[in-house]
Amino acid sequence: MPTLLAVIPHPDDEAYSFAGTIALAAAAGWECMVHCASRGERGKRHDGGPTGEAALGLAREYELATSCALLGAAPPVSWGLPDGGLRDAPSQAARILGLFRELQPDLVLALGPDGAYGHPDHIAVYRWLREAWESSPAPRPALLFAAFPRGLFLPQYEKCIGMMGDPPEPPASAIGSDAAHYSVSIARVREAKLAAIAAHRSQLPGGDPEAIFPPGIVGALVHTECFLDARGAPDPGTAALLASLQRPHQA
Repeated sequence: MPTLLAVIPHPDDEAYSFAGTIALAAAAGWECMVHCASRGERGKRHDGGPTGEAALGLAREYELATSCALLGAAPPVSWGLPDGGLRDAPSQAARILGLFRELQPDLVLALGPDGAYGHPDHIAVYRWLREAWESSPAPRPALLFAAFPRGLFLPQYEKCIGMMGDPPEPPASAIGSDAAHYSVSIARVREAKLAAIAAHRSQLPGGDPEAIFPPGIVGALVHTECFLDARGAPDPGTAALLASLQRPHQA
């Protein structure tokens, strides 16, 4: 049975970035696992539930588990690292290497070097994955980074700019990609992706999946998911694996 491993910084990062690909893989009989570096305990709460880091962390872990169940993935694993403090945390490359050895994933999915919109936690997890993958003995798993259209996330980048220093790092010009190595049609699982986003209710003003980001962003993410290959170029075997997910599968 093929295996997909997604490594994310916070609950909800799996939903907008590659939930469609996870849902397609699960429907095809793959084992799909999500590891989350933090509990997301320092975010804002929009569902009227109790505030405070302990309560929000529990809520967001529950929401992540709900999202994974909706997508057909296994119950998620939380590393419990400090939300908002991943760039100052020790490298988790050794932990990730251990996952590569234990799970032997065929595909590993993560956010890319721009962190979608420059979030320092996102970029820290990208760096750990890159470090682990580059030190992994052959055969290495296919490591794919979510690639978003150039400029799509600039409105969210501008909302978060205070976290990135002065001048901001990365710069606005680095947000998004002009081209991707792979494109996965997720039209068949569009509703599953929207449901996964909606599962993160504490992050959604009014419970609206579109409200996770500034207007127009979510709508651009529910038809196709694109990826960059850590190898720096498309790989025929990886392309074939992704293509196989887009074909209807019989139960």
